[in-house]
Amino acid sequence: MALRETRMNSSPSGKTAAGGKILLRRTSTRTAAAVAAGSLLLAGGGVAFADDIYNNLDASIDSMAEIMPLNVGGASGSTTLAVAPQGGDGKEGCNLTRQSTLTLHLSSSNPSVATVSPSTVTFDSCGATKALTIDPLAAGSATVLAKQVSNTSGGSFNLAPATFTVNVTAPAPSNTAPVLNISGVANGGSYPKGSVPAALCNVTDAEDGNSTLDAKLSAISGTDAATGIGSQTAFCSYMDKGGLTVAGSVTYSITDGSAPEISYTLSPVDPDGSNGWYQSAVALHWIVTEPDSNSTLKVTGCEDQTITADQMATDYSCSASSSGGTSEPVTVNLKKDATAPTVAANGGKGTLGNNGWYTSDVEASFTGTDATSGLLAATQTVTSAGEGVAVKVDSPAFTDIAGNTTPAGTASQTFKIDKTAPEVEYSGTTTQPNTYGWYNTDVTATFAATDLTSGPATPTQTVTSSGEGETVVVLSPAFSDNAGNATPEGVVSRSFKIDKTAPAVSFDSVVGDSYFGSTAAQPTCTATDGLSGLVGTCEVMGYKTGVGMHILTATATDLAGNTTRVTQPYQVKAWTLKGFYQPVDMNGVLNTVKSGSTVPAKFEIFAGGTELTDPSLAKFTMQQSTCSLSALQDAIETTATGNTSLRYDATASQFIYNWKTPTAAGTCYKLTMTANDGSSISANFKLK
Repeated sequence: MALRETRMNSSPSGKTAAGGKILLRRTSTRTAAAVAAGSLLLAGGGVAFADDIYNNLDASIDSMAEIMPLNVGGASGSTTLAVAPQGGDGKEGCNLTRQSTLTLHLSSSNPSVATVSPSTVTFDSCGATKALTIDPLAAGSATVLAKQVSNTSGGSFNLAPATFTVNVTAPAPSNTAPVLNISGVANGGSYPKGSVPAALCNVTDAEDGNSTLDAKLSAISGTDAATGIGSQTAFCSYMDKGGLTVAGSVTYSITDGSAPEISYTLSPVDPDGSNGWYQSAVALHWIVTEPDSNSTLKVTGCEDQTITADQMATDYSCSASSSGGTSEPVTVNLKKDATAPTVAANGGKGTLGNNGWYTSDVEASFTGTDATSGLLAATQTVTSAGEGVAVKVDSPAFTDIAGNTTPAGTASQTFKIDKTAPEVEYSGTTTQPNTYGWYNTDVTATFAATDLTSGPATPTQTVTSSGEGETVVVLSPAFSDNAGNATPEGVVSRSFKIDKTAPAVSFDSVVGDSYFGSTAAQPTCTATDGLSGLVGTCEVMGYKTGVGMHILTATATDLAGNTTRVTQPYQVKAWTLKGFYQPVDMNGVLNTVKSGSTVPAKFEIFAGGTELTDPSLAKFTMQQSTCSLSALQDAIETTATGNTSLRYDATASQFIYNWKTPTAAGTCYKLTMTANDGSSISANFKLK
C-alpha cells in the first residue's frame, strides 16, 4: 500500500500554520483506483497551465487525488479550496480580476459513505479560500468532485488538484492509525553538495510505540547528476501491527556550493621590458574550471590573446558563473612597447641680455616623445659651459618607461652667452601664518630686484615653498637688469613654519558588534602630530547602546589647523524571540478559550546562541481587539491554573507566562510580549 505524508507550514508544536494536525494519506488498491477515477473526471474540465483550484490536504498542487481518512461516528474532516495563478492560458496573472467570478458545484461520488458541504462555492479573487466540511456516514470510499457551474473571468481553470478521496473506516478502538513525520530534510528544500542532512522517518503509534527509521533515498536526477548535483527524493513507509500503513516522501535539491575557478598563463611569463612592459610579443591563455555543475557554466570575455603590436596598458577580463555562484572577474593588464623615443631641441633658459646674448649660463631644454609607454622624463635640461658666439649643448639620453633608450647627442642647439648681475631682496608673502605662527599650505614668497643704473628688467618675482617643517627655506629666483646682467637664484632666502600633514588619530579600543545589553564601554582615542603639535586632546563622539548601527568619530586638530577624523562603526543587535509555543497558535490564528481560564504562553529569548533566563527581560500587555470573522480559529488544548505570572522553567528551558484571561465571553484580545531590546511577539485570542 502507498502512503504519503503532507505537512502544511508546521510550527514547533507540530501543528500546521492553519492550526490543523498533520494529515496522512492512506490508500489501498481499492481507494487508489477511486483516486485515479476522480482525477480523470476532473482532468476533463482543465486546460494546461490554466489557474489551479486546489485543496490543502498536502503541500503540493497536482492532479493526484489526496486522501482524507475518517472514522464512522468520528469527527468530521475539513479542508480548504484556494486558487493558484499559473498565467499560461493566454491571460497573465490571476484570472479572477475586477468583478469576475468562478462558481463550482461540489459533490460526493458516494453520498451514503460521506457528504460534502457546502455544495456550491464562488471565488471572486485569487486570494479567496473556501472551507469544506466532510461528514463520514458509513465505511467505504467516496471521491469529492468539483464541477464548474459558471465562469465570467475570460480565463480557464484546472479543477484536477481540487479532488480528493475520503476513506471511511469502522471504528477500531484497539488500533489507532500511526502518524509519520519526515525530518532532517524539507520538501522543496535546497542543500549544498556534501551538506545534505540525514532524512529520518519518525513514526508515532499509540499501540505499537514510536520508532525512527532511515528514509530511502532515490537516485539523484538532473543534468549534473553524475557529479552529485540535482533533485533527490526521500521515501518513508511504515505498517503497524494492526495493518494500518502510513507513507510519505519529500523532494529536495542538492546544489553546487562553489563558484567556477579562473586562472591564466602568460608566455613569456614575465615582462622583458621595464615597469611591467613587454618589448616582445606576449600570449595570454585563459583556464576556466567548474567540476560540479559544468552544464550551467557561462563565461564572459575569456578569449585568448596574442599581442604583437605596440599598445597602451589594456585590460583583458574573464568572468564565469554557474549554479554554484559567480566568480570574481579576473583581469590581466598587458602593455607592449618596442620603440625608442624621439628627441628634439626645445630652446634654452637663462638670463637674456641685449642683442640676443645671454648674460648667464643657459639651461638648454630637450623634449622627448614616445607614442606608447611614455617617458621617464619628458623634458630634460643641460646647462651650457663657457662663453662664446656658438656654445653647443648636446641632448642627454632619453629612456621610455618600457626601457627603450635613445642615446645622448641625438639633438643639439647653440647659444650666444656673456655673464653679469643686480641686487635682490625679500619683500613679503601673499598669505599670513595663523595665530600659532604656522602655515598649513605652501607659501608664496615675493622677491624684488634693484639696479641703480639701468633698472631691473623684472622688478619682482615669486617662489612657492616645497615640503614642510619648522624651517622651510625659500630661495630667491634669478634676476636680470636691462643691460642683460643677471643675479643667480638663492642670493636671498627666507624660512617658514609649514605643517601640511594632519595628526594621526586612532581609537584605544574597539566596540565590536554585540547583542543588546552587552555593548562594550565607550573607547578613548589617541592622537599624535610629529610637527606642529596638537591643539587640545583627541575627542570621541557618537557612542550609543541602543539596537541599530552606530558610528564612533575620533577627532584631533594640530597647531597648523589640520584636522583628522577617523570612524569606527559597530552594531548593537536585537535579541531573537521564539514562540509562542503550544498550546498557543501564531501566524494570525484566533485562539479560542473559555473566559477566565489561565493560558500558558511559552517562549524563549536568545542573544545570539545564548539563551536568556531573567524574567525581568520581558513584559506583557493585553489589548482588546475586534474579533475577525475571517480569521482561522483553533481551540486552546491545554490551560493552567492560578493567576497571571511570569517565570522561567529551567527544566523546559523556556519562559512561561500564565495569563489569567478576562471574564468577558465573546470578546477578543491581543496578548503581546515585549523584550527589553524593543522586539516583541503577539498572539490573538477569543474568549468563550
